[in-house]
Amino acid sequence: MAVFTRSAEGRLQSGLRRLPWRIVLGPLLAFGLAIGLAVTLDTGFAGRALPGVTVGGVVVGSLEAAQIRERLERDMAAPWAAGAVTLSDGARAWRMTNADLQVAPDVDAAVAAALAYGRTGRVLDRLGAWIDALRGEAKVAFALRARGDSLERWVAAVAREADRAAVSGALRVSARGLEATRPALGSEVDRVATVAALLSAESLGDRDVALRVRAVYPALDASGFDEAYARAAAATTPLTVRVDDRTFLESPPALASLLVIDRLSARPGELPAVPSDAIAPAARYRYVVSLASERVVAWSAALGNVLDHEARSARYAVDAEGALSVLPSESGVRVDRAKLSALLGDELLRPTGATREIAAPAMVETPPFTTEKAQALLPLLSRTSTFTTEYPPSYARHANISTGSSQFDGLVILPGQTFSFWELIGPVTLERGYRYAGAIIDGRSNEYVIGGGLCQVSTTIFNAIAPEGYEIVERHAHGYYIDRYPVALDAAVFATDVDFKWRNDTANPVFLWSWNADTSLTIDVWSIPTGRTVVFSEPVQWNFVLPAATQPADPAFPPGASVAGRDAWVTRTVTENGKVLHRDGFASRYAPVWGGPVAVVAVAEKPQP
Repeated sequence: MAVFTRSAEGRLQSGLRRLPWRIVLGPLLAFGLAIGLAVTLDTGFAGRALPGVTVGGVVVGSLEAAQIRERLERDMAAPWAAGAVTLSDGARAWRMTNADLQVAPDVDAAVAAALAYGRTGRVLDRLGAWIDALRGEAKVAFALRARGDSLERWVAAVAREADRAAVSGALRVSARGLEATRPALGSEVDRVATVAALLSAESLGDRDVALRVRAVYPALDASGFDEAYARAAAATTPLTVRVDDRTFLESPPALASLLVIDRLSARPGELPAVPSDAIAPAARYRYVVSLASERVVAWSAALGNVLDHEARSARYAVDAEGALSVLPSESGVRVDRAKLSALLGDELLRPTGATREIAAPAMVETPPFTTEKAQALLPLLSRTSTFTTEYPPSYARHANISTGSSQFDGLVILPGQTFSFWELIGPVTLERGYRYAGAIIDGRSNEYVIGGGLCQVSTTIFNAIAPEGYEIVERHAHGYYIDRYPVALDAAVFATDVDFKWRNDTANPVFLWSWNADTSLTIDVWSIPTGRTVVFSEPVQWNFVLPAATQPADPAFPPGASVAGRDAWVTRTVTENGKVLHRDGFASRYAPVWGGPVAVVAVAEKPQP
């Protein structure tokens, strides 16, 4: 706001007095003349439209009300009925005529508008209207009116075709993996605004009217979906985990099982506002995607089990002439489960390409018995013991015995290490070459056991290593006595709970080698001589029991054949440098077994002559 001092005000008044009177009075005189002219013209055209006025392109200037009506009905109403009306949404169009819609110009309103043009508002506005009229630019829009409900019904029918329901976004994990429904805005025709647009026209010709459409937002739109979907899609990208020369490819469904997908209500201001001209849902939601830490840990552990590569100690091989050679050792790799879990937690949710590959954190493991150690001991090794057992001809039994014994060939038992038959032999399956054959189960023969006959391997190993004085950790007798084995010096194995174990309690490595013939097995023990003295007592047997007549026959024995049950005992004494290291009592309790009684064949007496 300007502030004038007294001296400034005096100077302003003095300046005005010095202005030429023509400069002040000229504009005032022109303004007055214009107002006078407007009043004179307005008075002269009382009851008539201003000159140059048009209504919808029909000239009605200088006409009175009755003349305007007549001209509008003649030049407007009649051609209007045949005019085409097209509604479109940019992709589709719907067409009708004004007559079909019962839409016609409102002549009464048009007459009133034509007569009112230039006669309302301020003087200057009216003067401007006169100027437009004299220049032929006085255009009056005409109003339309609809009879009945044809127009509204047409707009409703168009809306039913044009309306598109909003699609709410959805994320879920199923057995097939990640399943996603992308959100999509819907659209809804604004019927009131569309009817209003159809009832507004500037000319009598055919007209195209755009559907008035409002966007319809779903409860879960792109703002609550896109980021979560990007994280979920990243987590389910096919993943290759590499360790050394080993790789594992994980599938998207398996990776999807690691996801946690939460659907949360959106708090005020958490998502972008819905535009004011759009239709907002009653409530809005958003997805949050994370990883289930406990599942990632479990998955990392399982993956480690797949990728771990155990270190393999060097082994020895014996050729037909008895010469030794070294089979090289192999370094192992062990995945660090904790670090792998942390790495996956960081990596999986990051967007990536079509595939992802990571190197699993791992530690290299050195085998306990390296190639170098094996080579250094090679000149010192010799065959220190051997033992052979026989068995009846049988293809299945031979397959099981030769397959089982070969698993221990060249296997080095280091000082202090315990030999466990079941831990070292590996899976006993048909795929590995084993067959169905006889075995003793609960004191009775069963001819349908995968790997039947492996007791021959454990018994032969027992009799080969026992004379060397190694510590016997676990040994079991058979259910009944088998005469091809030394009394009380058999070693039965079954499944994993009946095991044969011995410990290398010497200072030097020891390894085994097997030789298989059609009906025999030989086990050689190779090491540096222990220097121990081993003495076995003569077996003691007592409590002999014959099978009872009511005892069920064993299928492995022919009728009439039987083996008495008994108790048996053998003592082993191991000394070194005059000191007793082990005094073992190998006890066995054998049950009686038989093939049942011999069938008696009745002979008919010959008739007497």
